[in-house]
Amino acid sequence: MNPISGPIPIFILHWNRPEECAQTVRALMAQPLPLAVHVVDNASEPSALQELKQRIPSQVNIVPMQDNLGWGRAFNRVLRNWLDEGQGDFCFISSHDAMPDKDSLVMLIQSMQDDPKIGIACPEYGRAEVPKFSRLRYVRITRVEPRPAGAVEAVDLPNGTLMLFRRQCLQEIGLFDERYFAYGDEHEIGLRARRHNWKVAIVWGSIVLNPGTWTLSGVRSYLFTRNSLLLVRTYAGWWAAAIRLFLMVPNTLRMLLSPPNKDYAFSFRSRVLGMCDYVRNHYGPPPR
Repeated sequence: MNPISGPIPIFILHWNRPEECAQTVRALMAQPLPLAVHVVDNASEPSALQELKQRIPSQVNIVPMQDNLGWGRAFNRVLRNWLDEGQGDFCFISSHDAMPDKDSLVMLIQSMQDDPKIGIACPEYGRAEVPKFSRLRYVRITRVEPRPAGAVEAVDLPNGTLMLFRRQCLQEIGLFDERYFAYGDEHEIGLRARRHNWKVAIVWGSIVLNPGTWTLSGVRSYLFTRNSLLLVRTYAGWWAAAIRLFLMVPNTLRMLLSPPNKDYAFSFRSRVLGMCDYVRNHYGPPPR
């Protein structure tokens, strides 16, 4: 790996999970890279924020948000400042429960240094799978033959748990689309990068674990529904989104009669509301 001039910023988005966030901070600070670690706190409960401050090293910078801005909007606040400052070619973002292997971040940096057309790089999840964009089925996880460690593979869109951005890429394509609020905005920015002829890559052997999600099932069901329609409309056209919406109606009724397994984020009311808000062109935070 070529020498890095100055610390590379990494922004960790936190919301009410101080223990998991502190573990992520420790795992990132153990990486053999010069990192400037920032925790972007998305208006956590005061007790959660106070616990986080007690658990993490004092040199970690906490960037407080006054409201829960979601994924893209909160990251945009700090990424915009990073772009304006004009220092460094690379920047990481991470969820508050990402657990990378020891050399994961080094491998991501190496991939970008080796190929100047990679605009976004991400780790794998320890499984031989890649995300693919489908015009009607949204994002599908596809099994592939195992790749050797160190292989860099161009993919449709990135895994969102931990991502590395190239400054030049973000300057050209812009930041996260804030209409999504959460779930889907990481896919959208990857598809947008590819539309601008940047590569989005998975680096095999760079592994990150994502233990789980604590977002309420109803919220996820609403956001998945609404945002998947928006993404399909943006990158496959109105006709594809219309077909997907048409197919969602009987599929939602089927899941109401025969509920999916408990790990699947399903709420009949939330799915219906997500479809309605898509038709009404209503985006941003989910309804409370």
